[in-house]
Amino acid sequence: MRVNWTITYALLLAGVTSCATSETIQAPPSNVVVQPNFVSHGNQFAKDGMLREAVEAYTKAIGREPQNLTAFRNLGIVLLKSGDAPSAIINIEKSLKEYEDNFDANFYLAEAYRAEEKNAEAIFRYKKALKISPNDLRALKSLAWSYFKIRFYSEALSTANAVLTVARDDDQAPVIIARTQLKLKRPTEALATLTRVLKGVDKLSEPYIQSVVGEVLMSQGKSAEALETFQRAIKAQPMLASALFGAGQILLANGLQKEATEYLERAVRLRPKMYDAQYWLARSIETSDPKQAIRYFASFRKNSLNDPDFIDLVFDARHRSAALTAKAKQE
Repeated sequence: MRVNWTITYALLLAGVTSCATSETIQAPPSNVVVQPNFVSHGNQFAKDGMLREAVEAYTKAIGREPQNLTAFRNLGIVLLKSGDAPSAIINIEKSLKEYEDNFDANFYLAEAYRAEEKNAEAIFRYKKALKISPNDLRALKSLAWSYFKIRFYSEALSTANAVLTVARDDDQAPVIIARTQLKLKRPTEALATLTRVLKGVDKLSEPYIQSVVGEVLMSQGKSAEALETFQRAIKAQPMLASALFGAGQILLANGLQKEATEYLERAVRLRPKMYDAQYWLARSIETSDPKQAIRYFASFRKNSLNDPDFIDLVFDARHRSAALTAKAKQE
């Protein structure tokens, strides 16, 4: 029997790299078209960081096999990593007929929900993911942040402390704890929590933690010290939106509108969903660009109307926007 020259293309795509038997691998007949495995292609593209190519491959897989739920799940994950959370939700949800008890499907669906500020849905999926992998740090920390976002502070604290039982040196859990303590009007405890973690934090994480320290100092009325802390964090990490926002607020309060606008504009560009930054940016440009200020006030009101933390600011934004509109009509 004549020995053939190679392993077939189809077997290569299936991941076969060696043959354990002495039998000859027969090449396919010349009239047989070998179909590429688009899911495998997509997986490799995703592994290599080629997200656009991965999306194309998974989309082709679905076009050929509309019931390929693996392709739907993987496409959703890649779409989320590409920044398209709404499309990620649609695709991962379709995969749940097969992947309801899969960690990745639940975790990344939760991440997509959280990106869209659907925190109740996110919490449900994080908890399902944690039933599958109880000590997963990513899911635990994201769950803690989701509890924090919906003001379920007791659960935020207990979940953050659960992170520390798994990873004692984790530097994000203390930030969650400190932010929660600040919300509970316990700034002294928050500052103590952050001071402890700063003693052992790495240089990469230090600027963010310093920005939270700045928020605590602001809450205590220590504006000069807070501004210095924010600016130190910005110097180390120029794209740190939280520090830019904090510094912008203090500069605006000190009457430095031009400098405040620069910081606040950068914060809003980096974090478009930081809606309270939009309010303060509108305040900083009321005189220089009233039309844009009205638009920022409108966006803030639309997205913060039901947030009890911003009741006073929403009322103020409505008043200021009406005054700017009336003034524009008179001119």
